[in-house]
Amino acid sequence: MKSSKEYSKGGLSMVSTRKPKKAEKSEEPEGLKNTVQIRLYPTRAQARMLREHCQEYIDCVNVIMQAHDADMLPKGFSTKDFVAPLPSAVKNQVIRDAQSVYNRSFELGRIPRLKKPFAQWNNQNWKMEMSETRSHKKGGLKGVLIIPMWNGTKTKQVKITCCGQMPVGEKGILRIKRKDEKWVADATTTLPIPAPEQGEVVMGVDTGIKAPAVAYIAGQSARFYGNGRHMRYKRRTFYARRKKLQHFKKKKSVKRTKNKESRWMKDVNHKISRKMVNYAHKQGVATIKVESLEGIRKGTTRTSRGASAQKNNRAQNSWTFYQLTAFITYKARQHA
Repeated sequence: MKSSKEYSKGGLSMVSTRKPKKAEKSEEPEGLKNTVQIRLYPTRAQARMLREHCQEYIDCVNVIMQAHDADMLPKGFSTKDFVAPLPSAVKNQVIRDAQSVYNRSFELGRIPRLKKPFAQWNNQNWKMEMSETRSHKKGGLKGVLIIPMWNGTKTKQVKITCCGQMPVGEKGILRIKRKDEKWVADATTTLPIPAPEQGEVVMGVDTGIKAPAVAYIAGQSARFYGNGRHMRYKRRTFYARRKKLQHFKKKKSVKRTKNKESRWMKDVNHKISRKMVNYAHKQGVATIKVESLEGIRKGTTRTSRGASAQKNNRAQNSWTFYQLTAFITYKARQHA
């Protein structure tokens, strides 16, 4: 993991020249993670401050991460060891995020560089007040988000008008970013794990391509979820478009799609898993057993070179079986 690029911040120049040792991963707190997206309506001055904070945030994370890779950080590195026009609480979060991205670089095999501006506040440095009766004209409850921000001379508590649902549970990280020319805040909370339901009803789930998911409860008829034929058609359409653009070397056009196929597939899996878990909850199911597809590629992948075999292998080996299973798992945990 070597890099010959030179990075500088605040007059400090650093070059990544060696591969560091892998850091230990920290254990995550127990509980169910829940993220609520809230729309922000900042004033012009507040929007300018948010833009500056977000850009400065990722710049600091990139530089500290490169310094970490070059082994240039002193022992016990803290907020007093670097200067940035950010509140002390945000600088603390910068150090944590730089360490997190640095640890992830071992899985990627390279040192990533953050490009999309965003900023994060930890659970002790943001507060949200929502009105229980007054609704905003664009939907949701109207409220105020209070966060510390640097106004050029000192740290000040800024109140930003917001709209959305009140986050429920123990507060976590608050991330503010600009999405589709709109300011949004992703508020993360931790919900307690509910006690498991008592019962003997078991629902079996079978995943596949022709039928994305099939649920069966003893004594009842099987229920099919998703349209496998339509999903295969959509995926072939995405693949053909990418192949055509890549043939003509339209790299910018491919990049503009922003992984549209994976985002569409993720949305479909979310809807399928939600319907299945809601059905299981209504039927009083205590346990959901999902088919294990471990090693399925070894026994079903075709070795011939025909077009039919290639199309079958591409559809089967890139199908999002694991993602659907993961969505069913975490949604089922919310219902115990």
